[in-house]
Amino acid sequence: MSEQQLIEGMKSGDEEAFTRFFEKYRNTIYNFGIRFCGNPEDASDILQDTLINTFKYIHKFKGNAKLTTWLYRIASNACLQKRRKENGGESSLDEYLETSHEAESDVRYHPHDTLEQKESLKIIEDAILKLPADYRIPFLLREVERLPHQEIADILETSLSNAKVRVHRARLMLRDLVSDYFKGASGGV
Repeated sequence: MSEQQLIEGMKSGDEEAFTRFFEKYRNTIYNFGIRFCGNPEDASDILQDTLINTFKYIHKFKGNAKLTTWLYRIASNACLQKRRKENGGESSLDEYLETSHEAESDVRYHPHDTLEQKESLKIIEDAILKLPADYRIPFLLREVERLPHQEIADILETSLSNAKVRVHRARLMLRDLVSDYFKGASGGV
């Protein structure tokens, strides 16, 4: 089923189209939620909110942008709503790190190296969670989802230059947040 057929099917209320949509995009939305919120429960909430809002507002999708652009916009709004409800509450990545399968060890590395890599990853992930939402979303869309700046601008409903500035400022903030750790790590043995 092509993207256009999927959209038309969803607009007409075809359950199979929604099922295919869910199967195709659930991991993308969930992973975006994990990276934004830092824990599986919140990511599941983001996924649920995004799917509900997609179902509710698919008739308003005009096709001026790609479906994924529109979907990321809905997911970004769900993330921002969740953050507003929490009033800036802290999130923990502990559960995410326990369930993550990305940090599997490689036989070329000494176990000590793997431990240092996991520690570095945790420092960076914690720092990303500390970024203000206005910078965290464009940073994640660019650096993790690998979207072009123009698509980020479309998702955020802002100018291309503003999207680039937000990504750049997020990188600078992130660098400041992790600089003490990495200065100590490189100069302290």
